Amino acid sequence: MLSTVFALAFFILWRRDPSATWIAIIAVGYFSSALGFFIFHFTDDPNGIIAIVLMHLCYSLGTISLVWGICARYGQPINHRLYIAIAVTGMILMIGASFGVDYNARLYTANACYGLILALGTQTAARKAGTELLDKAIILLLAIGTFQFFVRPLVAIMVEGSMTAAEYRETPFYALMVVSLALAAVSLALILLGAALTDQTKAVREDAERDALTGLKMRGPFEAQAIAMLNRARDKDVPVSVIVADIDHFKRVNDIWGHQVGDTAIASFGDLLRSTIRDTDIAGRIGGEEFCILVWNCPEEPTLNLAERIRARFEQLPIEGISDDVRLTASFGVAQWVTDEGYGRLFARADAALYRAKEGGRNCTSADGDDRPRAVVSPLKQGPDPREVRA
Repeated sequence: MLSTVFALAFFILWRRDPSATWIAIIAVGYFSSALGFFIFHFTDDPNGIIAIVLMHLCYSLGTISLVWGICARYGQPINHRLYIAIAVTGMILMIGASFGVDYNARLYTANACYGLILALGTQTAARKAGTELLDKAIILLLAIGTFQFFVRPLVAIMVEGSMTAAEYRETPFYALMVVSLALAAVSLALILLGAALTDQTKAVREDAERDALTGLKMRGPFEAQAIAMLNRARDKDVPVSVIVADIDHFKRVNDIWGHQVGDTAIASFGDLLRSTIRDTDIAGRIGGEEFCILVWNCPEEPTLNLAERIRARFEQLPIEGISDDVRLTASFGVAQWVTDEGYGRLFARADAALYRAKEGGRNCTSADGDDRPRAVVSPLKQGPDPREVRA
C-alpha cells in the first residue's frame, strides 16, 4: 500500500515536469516493488515456479529502477546489462533452489541479488552525489538497504533453521522484514520526494534568473553565482579564470539586417557557449552583446584555448537571416583569478584584455597582461565586413 501510494506521488510529480525522467523511473520502481509484495503475500503457492519468477521480476525491476532513477538524478549512467545479468542469474539460482528441501537457499539468493544491485547503484550514485543533506541521506539509505539485504536473511536462517516459503511468511523475521522494508520505503520515498520538489523549485528559480534569448544567466544572478564560485575556489584552493566576450560590429549587424537577426545572432552565441562549457563552469549574458564565462579549476592557458575554440566555432557559424557568404565574429579577453581578488577586479582585468582584442583588430583573443592579442585572424578568413554588405 505504501509503495503504491508513493508510486502515484512520484508519477504526479513527474507529470508536473516530464523532463525529469528520473522521477518517472522511481515511480516505476515503487510500483514494481508493490506488485512483488502483493504477489508474495497473497499467492497460495509461494514455492511455485510461476510465483517465484513473477516475484523476482517485480523485485528486480523495482530495485534496478530505484538505483537507475537515483543515478539519473545525478547524471550518472548505469550498466543496464550488468544489472539484468545479475537479475537473470538470480532467477536461475532461485528456480534451482526451489527444488531443494527448504527455502533458505532461495531466500538468500534473492536477497543477495537485490543487495548486489543496490551496492553497485550506491557506488555509482555516490560518485556524483552532492554534499547537501538530501544527497547524503539518499546515499546513506541506499547503503543501509544494501547491508540489510545481505545480513537480515543470514540472521533469519541461523535462528529459524530450515523452513519453507509458507513457514517463512509466519516467522517473526518476515514480520520484521515487512516493517523494516516499509520504514525504508517511507524514509527513502520521503527523501526522494523532497529531492524532486527541491529540484523543481530550483528549476523554477533558475528559469526566472535566465535570459530568455540565450538561456544563460542574467547579469545579476550570474554575478552572485560568480562570487560564490570564487569563495568556493578560495576554500578549495583551485584556479578560476574568466572569459569576457563581445560580438564584433554588432550595432552594424542590427543596422544592416535588423534587430530580429541581431537577436538570432545573440541566441546562437548563447547556444554555442552552453554547448561548449562544462557543468562546473558558469556563463552569463552581462550586456546586449557581451558575455562572461567563469571557468572552474582552470588556469589561464587552458582558458585561452577554450576562448579560441569558441571564437573559431562562432566564426564558422551561419546565422539565419544573414547572407550565406558572411560570418560574424567575436573578440575575447581572458584573465586568471588571483587569490583574495574580488569578482569586480577580476572582471575589470578580463574586460581590459577584451578592449585590447578589439583594438588589435577584433576576432581575436587577448589575455590579461598581454601587450597584443594572442591570435589575430586575417580579414580574408572573416568574410566580408558587415559595413560593405547591403541589406
